[in-house]
Amino acid sequence: MRSTITFSFLGGALALTNNKIDYMNQKVLLNDACPSDSTASKAANFPWSFWPECFSTEDKENTYCVFSHQGFASGRGIFILTTEDFAYAMLDKPAFTNPEVLATVNQYDNPPFVQHEFPGKGRGLVANKTLHRGDEIFSSTPIIITDSDAYELPTSERLALIHRGVETLPPDTQARFWALMGHANGDPVDDRISTNNFDTMIDGVTQQTLFPELSMLNHDCRPNAAYFWDEQMMTHYIHAIRDIRPGEEITITYTDNEKDRKTRLKRLEANWGFKCACSACTAHPELTAESDSRLYQITHLGRTLDDWTSSSSATPEVAELLISLYEQERLDANLATAYKYAAEAYSSFGRKWEAVKYARLSVERSMLDKGFADGDVAEMKKMAENPEMTWSWKKRVGLTGKSCECGNAH
Repeated sequence: MRSTITFSFLGGALALTNNKIDYMNQKVLLNDACPSDSTASKAANFPWSFWPECFSTEDKENTYCVFSHQGFASGRGIFILTTEDFAYAMLDKPAFTNPEVLATVNQYDNPPFVQHEFPGKGRGLVANKTLHRGDEIFSSTPIIITDSDAYELPTSERLALIHRGVETLPPDTQARFWALMGHANGDPVDDRISTNNFDTMIDGVTQQTLFPELSMLNHDCRPNAAYFWDEQMMTHYIHAIRDIRPGEEITITYTDNEKDRKTRLKRLEANWGFKCACSACTAHPELTAESDSRLYQITHLGRTLDDWTSSSSATPEVAELLISLYEQERLDANLATAYKYAAEAYSSFGRKWEAVKYARLSVERSMLDKGFADGDVAEMKKMAENPEMTWSWKKRVGLTGKSCECGNAH
């Protein structure tokens, strides 16, 4: 059996300290605790706007609570369904400790897009001006974060927590939430959250995060925008990954778009409830078969280029082929990986300037698709500055069956 508890001063169930909440032995039932509409604003050093409400196991090893912060992101607000330790760890991030870092986030007064209703597809965003590759389309903070493990709670208990969470959001943010669409026709809160969630990583744990604006971007297996999650800023960034013209729909990919057509269709329908109708999925069968063949070869070439044993068949020519295949498939964001492989391949044969060229290209794409602080960005920046000082420099020179025409143009 599980018991419903609320963090409160009543019944001796829980005690507040200057830093966080200390668990006590005695339990308190929900109807004996603080009213659900009571705020915590008068509690000294208490960081949450409402008393967190929880469901706990008998041994208290897995207690999940709703932590609400109405002042987060200049009043946009957020509620977090997770454990106490993870919730308080999030408070140590710059997004909470230094709110000024979010000054340019959640700005929608003059956006480079308009909302449009697409027949048979629903709402989407359309560019209202030319967006060049690298232009920021928008950046936003989540309004809901749900620990994936919270789904281990009985459904009735989890639903009680997420309903309470929505009630604690500021009115304008609640309106944004209720404007979202669901697809399962189940519980109205749960349906909207499950339909519009995105996986993010916070402190090494997968969390489900909801961004109302991001949820208005429709899927395309060959999108024109890329996105990444900045954990420290608690912000999701959306950038154009290629030029987007006025009147063109802005799209992202919901799934791994390097998978073949059958796999993509299956995953999209299972997770989001729609059958993809993008051009890559609705082309003539001969064209989709050829596309699948290129995708299989992309996977094979990636493994070849990632092979650093003495028997590897990796060469700069293999890397150039990989780039060509990505371009044919219009996988613009994924080119970051292809360029990285090319930079390393040229570096491994001592070809400095080709390595610098592709390192620079990889940095640009990686920043848009993986984030400013991603490890690949840092690694490729080092190579762009001085390939000779990187781990891959001349690593394949002299291997059996390999040759190097160092200094010759490719």
